[in-house]
Amino acid sequence: MKKLLYLSVVALIYILFGIFYYWNPILLVQQDPIIEIGTQFDPYENVLNIVYGDIKDLKIKGKVDTNTPGVYSLTYQYKDRKKTIKVKVIDSKAPILEVKNVKTDLQEHITPELFVKNIKDSSKVTLSFENVPELKKKGKQKLNILAKDIYGNSTTKKVILERLEDKTPPEIKNKKAIQVLQGSMEDFASKIRVKDDLDPNPQLELDTSQVDTFSPGIYSIHVKATDRSNNIVDQDVKVEVKENPEYNKKIVYLTFDDGPSENTIKVLDILKEYDVKATFFVTGHAPSYNDFIKEAFEQGHSIGLHTYSHDYKNIYSSTNAYFNDLDQINSMVESITGQKSDIIRFPGGSSNSISAKYSPGIMSELVKMVNERGYQYFDWNVSSSDAAGNDISKEQIIQSSCTDKFDQINLLFHDSATKNSTVEALPDIIKFYKDRGYKFYPLTKKSYVVHHQTTN
Repeated sequence: MKKLLYLSVVALIYILFGIFYYWNPILLVQQDPIIEIGTQFDPYENVLNIVYGDIKDLKIKGKVDTNTPGVYSLTYQYKDRKKTIKVKVIDSKAPILEVKNVKTDLQEHITPELFVKNIKDSSKVTLSFENVPELKKKGKQKLNILAKDIYGNSTTKKVILERLEDKTPPEIKNKKAIQVLQGSMEDFASKIRVKDDLDPNPQLELDTSQVDTFSPGIYSIHVKATDRSNNIVDQDVKVEVKENPEYNKKIVYLTFDDGPSENTIKVLDILKEYDVKATFFVTGHAPSYNDFIKEAFEQGHSIGLHTYSHDYKNIYSSTNAYFNDLDQINSMVESITGQKSDIIRFPGGSSNSISAKYSPGIMSELVKMVNERGYQYFDWNVSSSDAAGNDISKEQIIQSSCTDKFDQINLLFHDSATKNSTVEALPDIIKFYKDRGYKFYPLTKKSYVVHHQTTN
């Protein structure tokens, strides 16, 4: 009797479980998961079992943005059975803050950012002083840097601020003569190397009135460098204007930025038809067209470096970020052509102002640094205006591109899938210059240089 009763109870339990799992076949690891911002969450990995079924037949509705804290709904559905859960994404981790001590003069504006080497967090972080520095105080003082994210997580680090009375003038580091090619449009300020013990950006005043860039010879530039503590150095720097075999020749350097693209092959066909050479400042955004880079190189065109990513926010966030991007595109070019390139064009040109949004003063640094690293950068003195939009007419591009104002012309075009009117205008532009006796050369490091005045 007892055995029968026991078996009946067991059978009833199995029946009840069977009924329960029939109506609730979806078993989950967590009913309402809590996950940290920035971590991976796979809703299928939260499934423990599908009773009497296969997980392949499970459907999930809803999305979880693991980069944004909040509560997200997910619905698991197996046949006509559904289970809805809430997934909570939270930010509970404090920012990771690396700091450095700062030694500076009495003039620099002191901000918390000066002390930060690196900061990492999954959300926006604000920096502040826990104790306000005595800005005019000479000597050393201890400060606390507070990093707080938008969810209230915070980190505090101790630093030392040392303020000195600066009485040391900047030092002009140019020991050898600056070499320029006859007829080049040079920004001499970009070639002056000046260093100060406390001011990273001394102000420069140049007197170039004694330099005749059209006549080979040795000249002097008078340089005055002033740091923010008003220490001044005056010095003459030699300039050697070297004879340019291309000077007094009428030359057009056709340059194409942003490629390769589906239009690159059309441009190459036109250049081949008219027997002219050009320069392609390439990017890494369209690897499926990289064979066109190799074809351009093998046809005798120059391959220059524009940018790998063309992401202004990243490229111009710091000088290190710029050169990381430049090294990446140069490695790509070397893998295609077998050799590195030493000619570059800055995204937006050296005169771009958008870089100031991400790193004030970076262009003034970069124009010097690229020269020091063995590159020559090229801006332009004639623009096709095709950067103004994707609907610029063929006629407008021809009008903007055709001029006999200069004997040596660096002409800017853009190479992308949307620049069909640029391709259509190219034959007429080539004919215009050929009819006026211009030759077409690819750029090299020794070519006629056009440099804009930097604005950042």
